[in-house]
Amino acid sequence: MNSRHLPSPAATKIASRPTLSQFPGGPVPSGSPAAKMYRQPVEPISSLKWKTLLSFGWKLIGVCRGLVLLYAILSLTHEAIDRGIIQLFGYLTNQVSTSSSDRLVGTYLGWVFLAICGVGFSIPLRWVTTKMDALLSNRLRTNLFDRVLRQSPEFFHDYDPGQLNAIINQMTIETEMTLRQIIVDPILQFVVLAGTTCLVSYNFVQLHKEPLAIFGVQLPSWAIPPMIVGLALFSPYLISKIGDSIRTASKAVQTYMLSLSSLVTGATQSPEEIQAMEAERIFSEKHNVSLDQSLKARLRQTITIETVNLLNRLPTLLIEIALLGFAVWLVLKPGGNARPGDVVAVLLLAPMLMSPIQALSGYLVMASSSWPNIERVINILESRSKTEEQPGTMETQVAAPTIEARNVVFSYEPGSSQIFDQLSFTVPPEKTTGFVAKMGQGKTTFFKLALRFYDPQRGQIIVGGRPTTDYTPDTLRRRIAMMSQFPAFFFDTVRENLRMAKPDATDEELQAICERTGVWRILSQKLPPSETGSILDANLAAGKTLSGGERKLLALTRCLLRDPALLFLDEPTVGMDNEEKFEIRKMLREGTRGKTVMVVDHDVNWLLQFCDYFVVLDEGRVVEQGTAKELLSRDGLLYQLYVAAMGPKTKEIATYIARV
Repeated sequence: MNSRHLPSPAATKIASRPTLSQFPGGPVPSGSPAAKMYRQPVEPISSLKWKTLLSFGWKLIGVCRGLVLLYAILSLTHEAIDRGIIQLFGYLTNQVSTSSSDRLVGTYLGWVFLAICGVGFSIPLRWVTTKMDALLSNRLRTNLFDRVLRQSPEFFHDYDPGQLNAIINQMTIETEMTLRQIIVDPILQFVVLAGTTCLVSYNFVQLHKEPLAIFGVQLPSWAIPPMIVGLALFSPYLISKIGDSIRTASKAVQTYMLSLSSLVTGATQSPEEIQAMEAERIFSEKHNVSLDQSLKARLRQTITIETVNLLNRLPTLLIEIALLGFAVWLVLKPGGNARPGDVVAVLLLAPMLMSPIQALSGYLVMASSSWPNIERVINILESRSKTEEQPGTMETQVAAPTIEARNVVFSYEPGSSQIFDQLSFTVPPEKTTGFVAKMGQGKTTFFKLALRFYDPQRGQIIVGGRPTTDYTPDTLRRRIAMMSQFPAFFFDTVRENLRMAKPDATDEELQAICERTGVWRILSQKLPPSETGSILDANLAAGKTLSGGERKLLALTRCLLRDPALLFLDEPTVGMDNEEKFEIRKMLREGTRGKTVMVVDHDVNWLLQFCDYFVVLDEGRVVEQGTAKELLSRDGLLYQLYVAAMGPKTKEIATYIARV
């Protein structure tokens, strides 16, 4: 528990002393070519909020109160053993110097016993500390991960995957250790300080039993150590007053770490594109200059913290010198009868008396340096989706597979351009409807509104005969499934990848739905055999062995496992060649038979072959709707998009389709 100085950001100790964040990353030097492409400003610094810090820390510590109590008992016992060893060593010195053999053997054996206990006691203490930190950090990481998974889409505009990975897997560990050390350890340090002060006072009485005249005031000798400790406690107060400089340096390091995580994640997600453009040198330069700037930030942080270390050590060193000097003066004072063992005890206990005070200063520095990370974690944990738990929502089930829009008005930000302006249409039930518009006109946005990732500013989206705002988001998402244009698969078995949609699905259900869509045969051919022989136990390997069309078919299968009332298909043909598009069209039609389906896709020709009905948007409004035959018989937007996509011979083809 004790520390002689505050932690350096370069330190990598296992001890329970605070360890400061040391994450690389950051902007590139000004003036370099990469600086114009990759400049990341440091966010403004917020003041440390002690009430928020302590409240959040107490809640976290409450996760494993029993283990925290055991940690406190073991820590205090370990500190008591260390001080008992010193006190017995003083007794042993007195008995040796006075040739007193009556208790010499007993004192020696007691000292040996405590010394052995002190060596062995560190193992259970370290085990308890590691387990406690692991449990607390895992709970914090779990809560943060769960909260991130429930965030609205705008949250992911502020944080990219690399940044979120760093926050969840690195910042949470530093946050947990800091909170534990700020909430639990200061209490223990005060107990240790009180006990050590009592021991030093006892030895001062042994050095000089009569009152002392100091500046004309008679003081008992036992009162000298508490007075010195009172003066030494002024050091943590001074340290707390210079916390702003520490927070500034730590905030810069945090910002650089997140920006570098973003760069590395982006580069490793698309290495083929970087290689194809021969951009390796550009990214390497950006990475190197970012590392250089992060190094400068860490050096500034190190200088700041070591300056604080110096300011922390100097007063305590002076007080330690004064304490020891006073003890020596009592020994040399005429008429003094001090014993050597009492002097030895004071000499050895004096550093231990100052150590808790230095540790208290260290906790204040740790609170200041870690506050930017702690604040970020707390803000994410306390953030809520705009549509989460809105008043008036209910757990009513979606009864009918119907959906319509009534005068919907929506924009992402107040004052920004409107995505939808009085949008109104009705989707025919149990049919496949194509949602057609030019690029960037809100096709996928409508899906997000229907799923209540956002709510319209005005108007209503009616699902199952009720406005979406009457449902909780969870209720809607149980009955509306959306197949993303980039479906997520994981390095796990086929079974676990499918059970994302329905955790309690049986193997029979999984096989039946896979056979219905035709993906069972594909998986049997593409995946290596499992140990059990079942394709459900085969490792999907995040779908790496599947083509784009096969991944989409598997994603559709997973959506259908939920038996949704409504199904949204977002760009189902993206990343496919024409042959794959034709093959998946037949499978999608078979898999979605009898479902109310809305489809967004940029391949108008494919949509014309796949959909029963069309809703066509322009400038946020519906400009036409109907069947392919109806819309291709007039010179509307769908016809124009079809002609633009298919070329000069399209007019004859469109005329033929309209007649048929």
